[in-house]
Parts: sequence; structure tokens; C-alpha cells
Amino acid sequence: MTLLEKTIAAIEVPDSTLSDAAEKSLSAHQDMDFGRLGDALLRYIRMTGERHPRPPQTSVVISCADHGVAAESVSAYPPETTLNMMCNYLIAHGGAANAVANYAHARLIVADLGVDADTAHIEGLLHRSIARGTANMTKGPAMTRAQAVQAVETGIELAGLCADRGDRCILPGEMGISNTTSSAAIVAAILGLAPEEVTGRGANISDARLAHKIEIVRRALAVNRPDAADGLDVLAKVGGFELGCIAGIILGAAARRMLVVLDGANTTSAALIAHALAPNCAYYLLASHGSLSEHSQPHALRRLGLTPMLRLDIRLSEAAGSSIALDLLGQMLRVWEVIDGRQGTTDSPAPYLLPPTNDTTAERKPMPRIPVPNSAAMEACQYRLDNLAKPIHSLGYLEQIAVRLAGTMRNPQPPADTKAALLLIAREDRLSRTYTRVLGAMAAHGGIPIRLLSLPQDRSEAQFRALQHAVKRTAATHPILLLGTPENDAAKEPLPHAVSEAVRTAAACGALILPADAATDAIVHHIEESSPAVAPYILHILPDMLDLGAEPPAGTAGLLACSIVRAALHTLNDMKTFTEANVAVAIDGAGAGRQVR
Repeated sequence: MTLLEKTIAAIEVPDSTLSDAAEKSLSAHQDMDFGRLGDALLRYIRMTGERHPRPPQTSVVISCADHGVAAESVSAYPPETTLNMMCNYLIAHGGAANAVANYAHARLIVADLGVDADTAHIEGLLHRSIARGTANMTKGPAMTRAQAVQAVETGIELAGLCADRGDRCILPGEMGISNTTSSAAIVAAILGLAPEEVTGRGANISDARLAHKIEIVRRALAVNRPDAADGLDVLAKVGGFELGCIAGIILGAAARRMLVVLDGANTTSAALIAHALAPNCAYYLLASHGSLSEHSQPHALRRLGLTPMLRLDIRLSEAAGSSIALDLLGQMLRVWEVIDGRQGTTDSPAPYLLPPTNDTTAERKPMPRIPVPNSAAMEACQYRLDNLAKPIHSLGYLEQIAVRLAGTMRNPQPPADTKAALLLIAREDRLSRTYTRVLGAMAAHGGIPIRLLSLPQDRSEAQFRALQHAVKRTAATHPILLLGTPENDAAKEPLPHAVSEAVRTAAACGALILPADAATDAIVHHIEESSPAVAPYILHILPDMLDLGAEPPAGTAGLLACSIVRAALHTLNDMKTFTEANVAVAIDGAGAGRQVR
């Protein structure tokens, strides 16, 4: 048997005995519904065969290759960008993949599957080149069937290397100019869809180039007529070496019972290849985020039976979205420890849960004017983001978060360790033991303090003085404030008034405010309508960024969102610009003229 055949034969449907038992335990806590994140936990338990698996040791694996179809001018970037970026990862250390590895505390592996250059001099590179790029798929197959098998088996080998070092998770990514054209063709071929349904803007190309790209996909499919039932035939005719490698990583990981978190359209199209070869590999996959602009991804995810948990509109397959999803899984593993009785018996996980603030001696001063966020800092931050070595606007919500923070903090480059705190407005008797411990466990994951603000029993000046003072005191050291409430009736006074007081005070202090649960979010929307000045200081989470299919417990959505904020700050601070990394800039689309080298 070949390596591919042996690997496919080794992929088994994981036993569900432990995960079924865990699901019953979770269901007993109906007030602890984390929706798709709970589903991710159960999937991880199922594949590991452990009731309480540890957070997985992880590698980010970036596969690089050039595409012959780049000759058809379907990308916003020149072909040499593939080599530029590969050097960026390993020499300048300034790619999104580097920032992601820092964020996820993961090892970064970069492999040359077929870059059109001599790469022998690049230290740290895994040399697995099959050829110097694929052939132009508009004129015939992109590669031979033997090369397709070689690409997949290389991925299987890489998954084995990761497993042998103790990894239990792989975050695959890729770099290959024009590979979204191949991805679109793969999805169209396997799912029987028209090019218009699956072809997106890739690296943010212009309307004219998008129309041309659609026709190129149509031509490649017509010339090659790939067999939808044969994953290797589809890969050989319209795929790429790096996409075949990712398919192999998925197969190899499944055979070793490892988790693979899909990142974007390209990794998802590669998963379709793997699924066509071994459908049971889907049991070992998680989908991280959904892309609004790459039309192929939603179709491919449906075939794989996967639903993403994040809405970030990231258009970059360097594991930016998958690393966040993995961090959320890490938080859910902590929650599970609490719910299943594995954590200690203390009610308050000090020092994260601070005592209620009942200081009524502070003077309640008239609310100061809410300042306008600093536009110069926001513009400077956006300019830096636009000139980081990546397609323009490709980080979606992560860029919006960074720019908003730049404006509220009046700093063009907010640091990666910017502090956040959770303010919880509630009566003390509303905090159950399990809820308090779950909240504390999640907060401990990110080192986030929680301050309980006692809900005023009436509109007495003394009680609102205490609330106002606590918000000011916390905002002075924590530029990001999560605001939540476990109260049942969000419309009943004095809760809306207390939330309004907290929001206005925090905005006046220049803090970025994240409504940390659905109840608080509804109140904050009403506050924005009556007081538009606070709107620039509000960052909505549900369902703008988190799409869990459920309303998680009070405050927890904000704690989950802090993983997204932290990722945004890592990309802003850890990535390098085109000039610093010596990477080619855009020649088409929104990046042309805006990006400089």
C-alpha cells in the first residue's frame, strides 16, 4: 500500500461514548449554553478519546507554492510575492503567520511545495518542492496525477512530524499567488457549481479583474473537465501543490486523531479534496470563521458539515481566524473543567473576581463631555494596517478593532498587552456558585479581572456615585471594558439606568466598551440611539463577531471576544510592513497606490 492508501485506511470514525456522556453533563446546565463552542468541545473530546483533554499543543503549518494560472493576471499581486512572503515568514518574521504563532504560542513551520525560485538559502525552510509552480490550468492540467499524490503525501508526512513532537492540533495555512482561483475551481468542480457562485475577490482585486477571474475559472473547468468523484483528479487538473499538501495534512492528522482548524477559503477547498478521498476526515475538522467575500467557502463548509463560530470577514489563509477559534476552544476546556467538577471547590477564583464596590463617599460629579476619538491616531493606525505585508483590508474585523482602539486610546499603535476588565452589574444573590466559577475560569484564561458592580436598588445618588466611581477607577488602568449583567429582566429599572451610567462614564474616560452578553447589548443599542456620542466607544460582539448559535452566559461573550481583540493587537504589532519585509505591493484593486514598498 502507498502512504496515501495506508493513511486513508487508518482514519476511523471516533467513538462517541465519552462525548455523549459529556453532552449529558453539559445539558444538565441549561444556563451554560455556549452553542457551537460547546459542539467544538464535544468534537475534541470525541477525537481525543479523553473526557478531559488538555489544551492541544499546536503547530501553524504554512505551505507555499506558485501557480501557473498567475500568468492570466487574476491576482492583485505579482507572482514573486509568494517568494517574498516565504522570506518574510522565515527571515523578517513579519507575516500574519508569525503574529498568529506568537498569539497561539505555537510552532511555525514553513514548507516550500513548489515556489518558482531557488530557495536553498532560506534557513528554517522545509524543502519539499515538487516543481517550480504548477502549469497554467487554462491550457491543461495544473499537475500530473503523480505530482498530486506527492503533494498530498507530503502533507501526510508533515502531519506525522507534528504528531511525533506531541502536537494534537494543526492550524494549516498557505501562500501562493493566484491560489484563490484554484480554490474556486476546486469547489466548482466537486460541488457542481458555476464559477460565478464560487469565485471571490481573493487579494481584493478590482471589479474588472474579478470578472476576468471568473472567466479564467470557467475556462480551466472547460479545458480540464475534472472528475468530481475523484479528489486526486480535481487536484491534479485545477489545484495547487500547497492545496494538495493541506489536504494531506488533514488526512494525516485524522489518521493520528489530531484536530485541524480550517482558516479560510483556501484551507476549506483543500479540505474538500481530503473529504473526497476520505469522508471520515471531517470528524477531525473545525471551522473557525466565515468569509463574506470568498464565495466558495460557505458551499464547501456545508458539504463538510461544518459551521463556523466566528464572523470576522478575514480574507487571509495564514491561520488568523483558526488561531482565535483554537483559543476559544481553550476557554471552553476551562469551562468544562468547572461544569464537570474537576476544578477546585472555592466559589470565587481570586484574584480575578474582585469584591463589589460599595464606596458611596466619592462625589458624584456631572458627567463630563464625551470626547471624539482621535481621528489622527485612527488614520495612522489604518495606514499601518494597509501597509502590513498582506492583501489590503484582508483582516476584516481585526483591523476595525485595532483602529477603534487607536482612536479611543489616542495611540496609533495600541500595544499587544492592552488591558481589559469585566464590569458585571448585578445583585450579589444573582451569582450562582457554578456561574461564578465558570466566569472566573474564563477570565483567568486571559488574565482579565472581574469587578462586581452592585446593582442599585433604586436611583439613590449614593449608589450611583459608587457605580460611577468604580467605572472610572477601572477605566483608568484598563482601556478595554467588558460590560455585562446576569439580571433576567434587562428592561426593568434600575438596570437600564445603571448600564447607561456605566456606558457614559466609560466613554467619558475614553475606554472601548464591549457589551459582554445579549442582555447588555440590547440596552446599549438603546443608549446609542439616545446618545450618539457614545457610539464610537462601543464595539458590538453578538452577532457581529461571535456566531455561536446560542446566547452564552452573562459576561462570557465579552471574555470570548477578548481573544479576538488580543489577536487584532498581535497582528498590528507583530507584523511588518511591505518596506520592512521587502514584499511586493498590490498592482490592482484597493491596495494599488495605497501600499508602498
